[in-house]
Amino acid sequence: MNYKSFGDRTMLFVFYLAIGLFAAMCVIPMWIALMASFTNELELIRNGYSLWVRSFDLTAYQLIFTGTTSVYRAYGVTVLTTIAGVILTVFLTSSFAYPLSVKSLKYRNKLTFFCYVTMVFNGGLVPTYILTTRFLHMQNSIWVLIIPAALNGFNVFLMKNYFATLPDALAESAKIDGASEVYIYFKIILPLSMPILATIGLFAAIGYWNEWFRVLLFISEQKLFTLQFLIMRLQQQAEFLNSSLSASARAALGGQMVPTIGIRVATAMVSIGPIILLYPFLQKYFIKGLTIGAVKG
Repeated sequence: MNYKSFGDRTMLFVFYLAIGLFAAMCVIPMWIALMASFTNELELIRNGYSLWVRSFDLTAYQLIFTGTTSVYRAYGVTVLTTIAGVILTVFLTSSFAYPLSVKSLKYRNKLTFFCYVTMVFNGGLVPTYILTTRFLHMQNSIWVLIIPAALNGFNVFLMKNYFATLPDALAESAKIDGASEVYIYFKIILPLSMPILATIGLFAAIGYWNEWFRVLLFISEQKLFTLQFLIMRLQQQAEFLNSSLSASARAALGGQMVPTIGIRVATAMVSIGPIILLYPFLQKYFIKGLTIGAVKG
């Protein structure tokens, strides 16, 4: 009997078992939330969450989508800001990180230190609000949801470290052939940097998709509300209606109540879907870009 082969198979089985259990721990809560979004509110209160729908009810989704264009408009704003923000983030981050990875660049260390300082210190909420509203005049503009989050010091260092792993001979040979730095950047460096570009793009997409705080600070026009901000307002209003609705009024409505739990899980399903669908397409780039960009340099 080959004990080494048996041990390898055992370790492989344990590894796959651990991965399977971890995957189940991630999938089961989402499945329970999905089933809860289709379950009657009173059933959830009486018997709690379940793996299957006990009392089918679409009230939560009807309250979200029926009779209003706000959710569809918020979806459009969120998709637009996410796409534009990802493109701008990847371009600005790569165009700033690549010069920092070039050892012959003058003032390279000073620029790197300046980028590092932005990771440690910031102006604070009040100066940021004054700068955005009084000097930049970006309140009630879709640009306030895109531009301020487009450049991040952590992403710059992550991409800079990845660029540092690329062979210097590539750029040197291109320079011998007469290529400019701009040509090298667009034609040589970027095509070889798909893993880190996909990683930064995924980070940016998650950040833009979940944006609601800037809407709270700078946006008062409903047509510019993002999906996450609209979901937060919807949940607050549903909880307020349930808390303020008296027992006699609820009895007059036949014991009905606003499905606050159902709305919470239904909106979670509505908002999380696109990001879940995006990750599998970027997974093969994500792990490689994250590990190389974080370790090397």
